[in-house]
Amino acid sequence: MIWLIKYKKIFLISLFSFISLNSYSFKLQNIYFNQRMDGENGGYREFYITNDYLTRQRYKVNILPVPLNDGAKFIEVYPKVITIDPQSKGTVKVFAKAPQNIKKGEYAFNLQFQPINIPTLAKNRDGITAGTSNIGVAPIIELKGYIGDIKFDEVLEIEDIKVEKSSNKGVVVNGNLSNTSYASIDFGIEAYGNNNFLYGSSYVGNISGNTKNKKIRLSFPMIGNPKDLKKIVLYRTPSNVREVIKEIKLEK
Repeated sequence: MIWLIKYKKIFLISLFSFISLNSYSFKLQNIYFNQRMDGENGGYREFYITNDYLTRQRYKVNILPVPLNDGAKFIEVYPKVITIDPQSKGTVKVFAKAPQNIKKGEYAFNLQFQPINIPTLAKNRDGITAGTSNIGVAPIIELKGYIGDIKFDEVLEIEDIKVEKSSNKGVVVNGNLSNTSYASIDFGIEAYGNNNFLYGSSYVGNISGNTKNKKIRLSFPMIGNPKDLKKIVLYRTPSNVREVIKEIKLEK
């Protein structure tokens, strides 16, 4: 009976290690959708998957519904099956197209990456070559989009902006951020000096709808003096295409 308990412990430790390793090998970038689902062109965004594992990985990409405000029926994905070589990246494209008569609001859907076994050849202790396969976890992420026209240049506000010298290097920008719309948005901020000189950019992150006075603190190490910062630009790059949301000039 003791040997059985030991065996169970070994099995559980091995299983935990296996799951952790497979989870670590799967990295997904651009984990927000936040695009308009209706309109003339609908919504589009690319997701980049990194395979840090030592073997090829293959996934079936599934669109799954959510209990409330389900938008899965408006979503298409390409490719539906993706194979990624070791130490490489793959791209999954998500398209949204909702009818014009859908109620305005924010809608969600689940994106699942279901592993598909790729048999490989391996030698056992006796030197015999046989096929092997692995069973990995199936990551699921919830994504959101919105229906209706939202002018983010009007609903996004940064107030009480203060530019201060950083204790380490450069300057920091503090402020209170509000998003008075009903939809989430993810974006970054660029810092500019005289003659539109770009000092750099900082990622703000995902800001949910109906957010009021969220404190932000952004670092710009390339700026030597707070007075050198003349304006900040709110921008987004949903699929490697830069979209300017709004510009805010700073008064000195």
